[in-house]
Parts: sequence; structure tokens; C-alpha cells
Amino acid sequence: MFRLPARNTPVIRNPHRGGMQPTAGAADPAAGIGVIVPFDFALDRELWRWVPEPVALHLTRTPFVPSPVTAEMARAISDPEPVRRATRDLLEPGPGIVAYACTSGSFVDGPAGEIALTGVIRDAGAPHALTTAGALVGALRAVGAGRVAIVTPYVDALTDLLAVFLAGHGVTTVASVGLGLLGQIWRVSYDEVVRAVRAADRPDAEAVFISCTNLATYDVIAPLERELGKPVLTANQVTMWAALQALGTSAVGPGQRLVARDRALADGAGPGRRLRAVPDPPPAADRAPAGLHRVRVRLPDTSGALARLAESVAAAGGNILGLAVHGQDSRSVVDELVVGGAPDPELLATSVRAAVGPAAGAVLVTAADPHDLVDAPTRALDLAAQAVTTGDPAAALAALVHADDVLPAADEPDADDHVLAVPAPDGTWLVARREWAPFTVTEWARAEAFVRVLGVLATVPG
Repeated sequence: MFRLPARNTPVIRNPHRGGMQPTAGAADPAAGIGVIVPFDFALDRELWRWVPEPVALHLTRTPFVPSPVTAEMARAISDPEPVRRATRDLLEPGPGIVAYACTSGSFVDGPAGEIALTGVIRDAGAPHALTTAGALVGALRAVGAGRVAIVTPYVDALTDLLAVFLAGHGVTTVASVGLGLLGQIWRVSYDEVVRAVRAADRPDAEAVFISCTNLATYDVIAPLERELGKPVLTANQVTMWAALQALGTSAVGPGQRLVARDRALADGAGPGRRLRAVPDPPPAADRAPAGLHRVRVRLPDTSGALARLAESVAAAGGNILGLAVHGQDSRSVVDELVVGGAPDPELLATSVRAAVGPAAGAVLVTAADPHDLVDAPTRALDLAAQAVTTGDPAAALAALVHADDVLPAADEPDADDHVLAVPAPDGTWLVARREWAPFTVTEWARAEAFVRVLGVLATVPG
């Protein structure tokens, strides 16, 4: 269960965080996106919430049509001539793409009608064109959903045409709920949207789609995905996702599966770099049970950062079983979580990265050992006893700081973030190395205290 945000909470920011680097052949993100919306569109502010810097939105509206929200109105606002004029009105700022942001206007005449509509926009001079209905098809393919439950604010006849459009693209509608509205759709509350989604969802639905760009949905997507355990796509979301993809950048939507997928693909995508969302685990990880992971992420030392992190873990289907906070610097900390119940480490890394933003740096997800569920002081005491009993302090230190290996050395090694060296009681050094993550200040302090304890224990008569 989740608490719904206030429906009318003002949005006073453009929540812009960096996305992926422009792809080869993509338009310059700074050119922005031209958006054609229906005359009654009331949610300009919602579109901006998916948009990162430096992308700008340039919006224009189709002419007023004195008609209720029916198939006839959908055809009127997608008529070629007003769409052509609206496109030309948008071209002066030089957008890299023009998006027709109306679901019903782009599905009302089936797949062929949607193709014709994008052709009108391109013929009017747009460098690239897309529609909400076309973006929906791409988003369903991206999340691997061929069976979908749909929620609309429309009357049944218009809702049925959405199912017909999806069928033309090989997508099966397993259930639908329409609110039967003929106008003022923007007044529908978050509570009404959530109730409709719950009523429409079915176990065999691989995703849920909420139709109509005049329906506010941004704040309910991630909570609904956590509750239902499947992607929840919405009209404004898929439109902005597809438009930003065409510009070679990614949308902003913490905890939203469609957005999180793109941010994972963005990481490490520079020339000559191999895309990998999850690092190689430590050697002991192959003995760990499935579904138990250690997550290491840098957080800005600001209010609310930990709450966003916890929400992102839940969005990936995970449950935080343990938390350790490692000191880093005056502006950030490194949080290490033990997470259960999340079988897909790539989705887990993606969701965390999307929630934390660029400050996260590399999000490391590795398989965890059940011993990691023991609290840190108890674990350290157990390992100290183990070291005294076995006479192998190196193995105990390796377990304490999750090192790849710990070897004795006569001299202190050169400084390296991936090398931790502490003086041993006999005057030598114990040198820990770890490729999968740098050592934190907290781990240095733990290691030094641990070795001091071993030195004291060695002097205690047996």
C-alpha cells in the first residue's frame, strides 16, 4: 500500500538531471522537442517533469473543436490540415523532433491512421515525427509486454478503438476500464486513476497502460508498479520517453521501469566502453543464494536521499534487509545495502541509479553472502574470534571488508583506492585488494580497529 501525493501539489521546477550522451545521428538535445497537444490540454507542467537539461519543450495546441470527447472529436483534432499548421508553427525554434501528444487522436483510425499522421508532420517539415500511440507500441516492446490491461477516461466506443489499434500491432488487451468521460478529463484525481488501474489489472496482463495525455499520472506510476509488480505505462510518459530517445537522451522518472531501463543502457555507453550495469562480483559471490544482493551507491548528503534510495529498491521488487553508511567526504556518503527479494540485479541497479541521479556514480550490485545479514559489530567480533582460533587473520580481514584477497607484505604498498593496507602486530602489513569497488574511509577505520583488536587478543594468555 502507498500514500498518494497531493493531486494539486505545485510543480515549480524542471527536474533536470543528465541523461545518456547523444547517440550517433541523434539531434542535438538543446534543440528541444516540439509538442502538438489538443486544444483542451491542461497538463503542460506534467510533460516537463520527464525532461532533463538541456532539453526544452515548445508546445502548441490544435484549434478548438466544440465536441465531446468521442471518436469524432479525436478525428477532428488529428485532421491533417490543423496538424500541418501546428507543425509549421513549431518549426521556428528548430526542434529536433515534433511529437503529436494525443492518444485518441493517434489511434482512432488504427495503425494505418497513425502512420499517416506521422507522415503529415514530417511532410510539414519536422526533422523527426512521432505520436503517442506509436510511442506506446515502442514502449510495450521495450518492456516486453504483449498482453496489456488498459485504463482510459473515455466512453466505451473510444476505449474499444484503442484495443483495436493495439491488436493491429500484435498486442492483446486482456481487460479494460473506461471512466466514460466526455470532457474535463484533466480534473480526474490520482485516487480515481489508482482505483481504475486496480480494477483493470489481471494476472495475465504483462503491463498496464493508462491512456490520454490529459490525465495526470506522473506521481502514481512508480507506486503502482511496486504494488502490481509490472510495468505501468502512461500516455504522457511514453510520449516523452520516445521523444527523448529520438534526441539521444533519457527521461527523468525515478522508480519508473520504462525510464529506468533507458538509464541502464545509457551507463558506460561512451566510445570504446562496454555496457555493463552490474559489475563482476567478488569471488565468494558464486556461493551466495539467489535473490540476495549487496548494493553500494554514493548518495549526496542531503535530506531525502535515503528515502529516494529505499523507494528505488522497492520499485525493483527488493526489500532492504541491512544498511551500513560509510563516510566518504563532506558532501556524500556511501550506502551499502543488503537487499533480498530482487532476482534481477540489472533492474535493481537501474532503479537505484534513476532515483539517485548523476550523484550516484557507479551503482554496484553484487551477490551477497548470508553472513552480510549479521549486524556489523557482531560480524566483526565473530571474525576476530575466527582469526584467533584459526590463526589466519588475513582470511578474517578479507571477509570483514569483502576483499578479493588479503596478503601479507613487508612494506606498505603505494596508495590506491582499491588497495587497503593496515600494519600487522608483527611489524608487517596486511594488504587487502578489491577490484569490484574502491575501499571507503569507514572500511579503512574498521580494518585498522580489527587488526588492533587481534594484536590485543594475541597478548591475552590462553
